[in-house]
Amino acid sequence: MWMFKQDSFVTALEIGTSKVVAIIAEVNESEAINIVGFGEAKSHGVLKGEIIDSKVAYEDIRKAIREAEDRADREVHQVYLGVTGQHITSNNYTGSHAIASSDRFISEEDVDDVMSNARRFNLNHGQHMIHVIRQQFKVDGRTVHQSPIGMAGSDLAVVLHAVQGYKEPLQRPVQLLRKMKLEAENLVFNGLASALSVLSPAQKAEGALVIDLGAGTTEYAACSKGVVCHSGVLAVGGDHVTEDLSIGLECPFTRAEDLKIKFGSAVVSESARGQVRELVNEVGLTDRRVNVESLRRIMSERLKEIFAIIAAELDRCDMTDMVHSVVLCGGGSSTPEICTLASKVLELPVQIGAGVNLHGPSSIIERPEYATALGLLKFGSFDLARQRESAASRIPLKDRIKSLLRIES
Repeated sequence: MWMFKQDSFVTALEIGTSKVVAIIAEVNESEAINIVGFGEAKSHGVLKGEIIDSKVAYEDIRKAIREAEDRADREVHQVYLGVTGQHITSNNYTGSHAIASSDRFISEEDVDDVMSNARRFNLNHGQHMIHVIRQQFKVDGRTVHQSPIGMAGSDLAVVLHAVQGYKEPLQRPVQLLRKMKLEAENLVFNGLASALSVLSPAQKAEGALVIDLGAGTTEYAACSKGVVCHSGVLAVGGDHVTEDLSIGLECPFTRAEDLKIKFGSAVVSESARGQVRELVNEVGLTDRRVNVESLRRIMSERLKEIFAIIAAELDRCDMTDMVHSVVLCGGGSSTPEICTLASKVLELPVQIGAGVNLHGPSSIIERPEYATALGLLKFGSFDLARQRESAASRIPLKDRIKSLLRIES
């Protein structure tokens, strides 16, 4: 019988628009996750979460991984790779199966059959299925959130949430990793990874929405009854806020980014009205004047638009009543008053997220911009736990109920 080592390691790799993050963690047999290596590099050649210049992206990825390897004092061979981009979409699918047994009790085979039926959806040409997440079962029309095996009924149905993306942009980072003699152990949608990182079991059960405000994209994932039931990507993020400032304030992008960090806010407070800041150049002379009220109004309008789009999407999917709180993460969540604005638009309580049930430097775990990478570690730890459980019980991995998010593949 195959035996696990006492300790195993997982490596998370997030290739973002503004930064590349690599984190190595040790996962012991009690499933405790302890960060032992961290690496970060400024990202180049990535636009809206997708690699557009492989040559420069290669160097940034290699730098981040080497830094993490050096700090962990171990070599990396596989990574859990976060993916995003406007090519990623999600849909819900339903499958049904008639119970043929004479006693009408649902068996494990019936569950396998209904799952197979639900999986018979057609992908567009060139698409790849990233995740299939089981939502709920229905027995004769009655919703069942736990396993229906052993229940009596004549008809079994299941609802699945599927996340898919196009193969070509998904293959680019995988091919770069192979040039480094590394393999992608699994591809994980960034929005799901962030939800894994910052939500507690209670929040998942009660219903929560995670919004990851990145530089080039904004991912979101809604959880209810303990599972992810809706997710998506907006091809807009913090860089678009900076672009708006660059145009509105008539200054270069780099200067606009600096102004955003120094004077920015998601809301226009009374104290900002009429406020003007003088900027000095390298020789100490006044360079120009900036109207703080105008700067914050530009920022607020763009951020308000992002939250409004997500709110409309939840309403379209009839999910508004299922979500009772919001957790923000990503670099954009550090914007002053961002929770105030989000709460006003989404009409829900909002908080900033941090890593849950992780061990390591607080400078990593408590920083919301690392939520995706931390969630990739959790995904990897669930993989290890499933492998251990499967090996111990001799039940094939594909036949077991998988992970806290119930990811089926």
